[in-house]
Amino acid sequence: MPADEPEFDTGVALYERIRERLGWFPTADVDVLVVGGGIQGLLLLNELTDRGYAAALVSNAPLGAGQSFDWPGTLSKGYLDPDADQRRAVEERWLPFAEDERVPVAGGEWYVCSTDHPYRYLPPQWDDHGYEYDERGIDGLPEIYHDGTIFAKGSGEHVTAVDEYAIDREALVHALADGHEERIVVGDIAEFAFADGAGSPPALDGLTVETHEDLTVHFEPDYVVAATGTGTHNFVDSLVGADGFTDAGGDAERVRESISPVTYRNVLVLAVRGPATDLPAVSASLPHKGMSVVARRHRHREESYVTWYVTNDTATDEVAPVEATDDATGTLDPEQVEVGYNKLFELAPAVKDRAADGADIEFYAYATLEQRIDGESTRHLAGPLDGLENVGVALPSGAAGVWAATDETLEYVADAVDPSGPVDGVPTGGSPPIGRLADDRPGARWLDWKALGVRYPRVQNRPGAVEKG
Repeated sequence: MPADEPEFDTGVALYERIRERLGWFPTADVDVLVVGGGIQGLLLLNELTDRGYAAALVSNAPLGAGQSFDWPGTLSKGYLDPDADQRRAVEERWLPFAEDERVPVAGGEWYVCSTDHPYRYLPPQWDDHGYEYDERGIDGLPEIYHDGTIFAKGSGEHVTAVDEYAIDREALVHALADGHEERIVVGDIAEFAFADGAGSPPALDGLTVETHEDLTVHFEPDYVVAATGTGTHNFVDSLVGADGFTDAGGDAERVRESISPVTYRNVLVLAVRGPATDLPAVSASLPHKGMSVVARRHRHREESYVTWYVTNDTATDEVAPVEATDDATGTLDPEQVEVGYNKLFELAPAVKDRAADGADIEFYAYATLEQRIDGESTRHLAGPLDGLENVGVALPSGAAGVWAATDETLEYVADAVDPSGPVDGVPTGGSPPIGRLADDRPGARWLDWKALGVRYPRVQNRPGAVEKG
């Protein structure tokens, strides 16, 4: 006769390992399980708990390790897509949240620098949407760009100051996770179980997670929300391909069709870091060049430093959903890196000159995946998956979309599940690790001016150079 299942706590104790060996897996019966530990998933956990739901979260990586930390922290790019809902999300949701949680936000003037085309299309949109801006002309161009070729081979010179914000991503992830540590499990979903819908779509009856501490926990959620970012297609494929899905009456293509609007682009990011005296905190959009520079203030080597995150639309490539990575890692093309840096130095030659003269300026390149909804980077997708009774998605494209996706998710969850009261914690939860920024992860290789020319010789017009080591 089998022994009764023993009591458990949420710590990783000896008797938990004994229970693991005997196959006595602890079970968490929750109202809502959020899958995905990025900003979207953490905000959902926060909001669901505040509304009285017994909610928990499963992440297959350190919190915020994917799209959240590849994103430069821009809260809104409303100057290129002046959407009133996005502005409200920033002004009424992100900024008050950041103030309450003491999350640093860098605001102030950003610049749109453009020739007549495409600039002539922007002011009418700004006027129609009540978006404030200040046209300054060429004299208003930030000094760092004064010797550049921003307007070369173009017609007209337009420099406009706009108000935008960048939020501290690390502090944001810590703030969202604060107080929820015991509700968060870091591990991989190993099994799914389904209940036959008897003529209706099947329901996800339970799932088993193998934690990264070599423990096992079984979840029995009333509802599951996938906030899985670039891993969404992989998650759905594992869901509909699991044993028992077809037997329970599931239609895999019907479920997959629910996320067909979700696509990805491979985006090259050039990170340039230096003291604020050499690399000022100037953010700029250059729509006629397809480039943007997002500046982030921070402390490095006990000094005030700035990192520029430079993206170039001409260096983007479509990525098939089946090739999308869970951690939002893209494919780095050295030739595109060289072209990108040369383009940046044409726009802001002072960066190149200061680095060559010995300033403490370093360079790093990485590739990430940009999630898009219906071909746009400023939309979101939130709703039940068609073909599953109790599974939905919450997918943002851009930071403003996180709040919109959260609001819509809370609505469809409320239609399906009544809150039973928050849980203090779940088995094997606790002390989740926090991810690192893409440019600060293990193996990130920051290069000084000399090393940049060795690794990417065409940046310094040395095509015969060979990287050492």
